[in-house]
Formats: sequence, C-alpha cells, structure tokens
Amino acid sequence: MPRKRKPPKQPKRLKHTDADGWTHITRGLKNMNLNKNSPLPTQPLQPPEIPQNQTLSDLEKFHARYRDQWLSSSCYHTIRNIFLHEVIPDFTNAKKRREIDQCIILGLGSLSNGRRSSWWELVFLESVLTLLLDSPASPSSIATANPQANNNNDRSPINAAEATSSSGITVYIQDPIFNPLDITFLSSSLKYTLLTHPSAFSKITSSTLLFAPHLEIEVYAQTLAGVEQKQQPQICIGTDLTQCIDRLNTHGARKDDDDDDDDDDDEERRKRQRIFQEYADTTVSKRLPEFEKDDWMYFTSVYWKNMNRHTSD
Repeated sequence: MPRKRKPPKQPKRLKHTDADGWTHITRGLKNMNLNKNSPLPTQPLQPPEIPQNQTLSDLEKFHARYRDQWLSSSCYHTIRNIFLHEVIPDFTNAKKRREIDQCIILGLGSLSNGRRSSWWELVFLESVLTLLLDSPASPSSIATANPQANNNNDRSPINAAEATSSSGITVYIQDPIFNPLDITFLSSSLKYTLLTHPSAFSKITSSTLLFAPHLEIEVYAQTLAGVEQKQQPQICIGTDLTQCIDRLNTHGARKDDDDDDDDDDDEERRKRQRIFQEYADTTVSKRLPEFEKDDWMYFTSVYWKNMNRHTSD
C-alpha cells in the first residue's frame, strides 16, 4: 500500500527587529538562528519589492475583499459590541467629554507583499473608526443604537477616508517598510497622512487613538510614555500590557547591543515596567477575542481612559 506523502510544513514565522526598533514578521528564513546570542542580520530592512504587474487598483480590490470578509465575521460583531457597550459609553456618558481628533497607526507592514495580517489589521481599525467618529454616525447615536441591528446582514460601509475627513480626524501612519505602492494606496485611496520614523511618537496626545499591535517592547513603551499622563493616548489598541510586564519581569527587555551593561539594562527594564503599569492603572481594558481567519489579535487588548473617572485634566 503506497504511503501518503505529508504536506510540506509551513515556514515558521520569525520576528526580526531592525536598527530602529521595529519588529517585522517574516516567513521562510528556515536556517536563520535568531536566539539572543546570535547576531541579527546587519543589512537594514528595505521595503519589499512591488509584485510584478500589481497596481493600485489591485490593492483597492484586496481592500474591498478583506473589508467584506471582516464585516461578515463573528469576530467583527464581538468587537462592535465591545465598542458599542463598553468603550463608547465611557465617552458619551462622561461629564467632561474629550473627542478623539487623531488616529496614529504604527507598524502596519506592507500591504502589497501579500501579508494577510496587515490587511486584517487595517480593516479592523477602519471598522473601529466608523464606530468612534462623528461620521458616518456620531458616538452618541451609536451608543443608543438598537442592539438587534447587530446581525450578519449589517453591511454599513467602512469608509475611513470619508469619515475622518468629514469629522476633522487626521489619520497618521508610520512604518519604514512601506514601498511606493503602499504609500500611494494609503495616501491617495485612504487619505492617510504618511509620517517618517520617528515623527509619529511626538504627535501622540491625550486625544489620540493609537493603533500599535505587536510592536517591539522598546518601541511600545516609547509610544505610551508621554511627558505626563495628559499626553498618553486616550485609546490604545496594542499588545496586552500584562504580557509586556510579565515578559520584562521574567526575561527582561531584549537588548542585542548592550548585553554587557547590566545596570543600564535593569534601569531600562524598570522604566518600561513603570510606563506599562502606569498606563494599565489609569485605563480600562478589554482583551480582544480570537479571530478565526488570522492570529494577529493574539494577546491584543484595547485600553481606554474612562472619562467619568479621569476628569481632572
């Protein structure tokens, strides 16, 4: 009896951190040893090549396809309920309401190189923006929306460009891995404002929605630090802070260049722990559910400032 051949194993996904602290997920580097004691590649990361014959129209079609699949998923409806019934009421019912006036997206990754997680992250964020922004629906009207409307036939369009421009929201996006086609799609089709590293960090304010899932721990701490609490983001969607703190407690922050300087390492680790703990202590949080089509939501949470409890500023 002939033996069945086993299907080939999928290449293990690997994290690669560039010189600027950005983490990128790659596949197929089968023989590369990325343990702490092995040197990382010294060649700077370059934007991926644009696939042959791929056009702006192709990206727009991909965008529409991922958007429709996201809207039909059970995970989308769970996310929608989280924002309708937990996040948004903290804004609309607050005695002192603060509007979100900008969104900052960090580390999305290239959209033209076939990385599915980047597309899922993008359409997820767009669906959140339509819930938070005044257009196409205001937060107050969303908060009182009929819960029965939340069903699989709900197909209100996700048009972040239209929503943000009409509500005065600016969407900034930063990732050094974007290639020219990514930039054209994001700036022309979606009307997002492209930033060069590291200018996004100085733009984060208390009126910011920060979207930064799975950044390297050093970069993540930088985004949440602020000069003081008044400059921390109003909403953050990113790696679960408990996981970050546990990682720092157990393993310490990964430092490839300064391993011999233990005192500096300990000081930096304690600083990051304080940043994460302070933000966790001054926000309400909710772990995002697992997404059936991709694993990007793994250990991802949404954090938000409860305006009923934080009104002194």
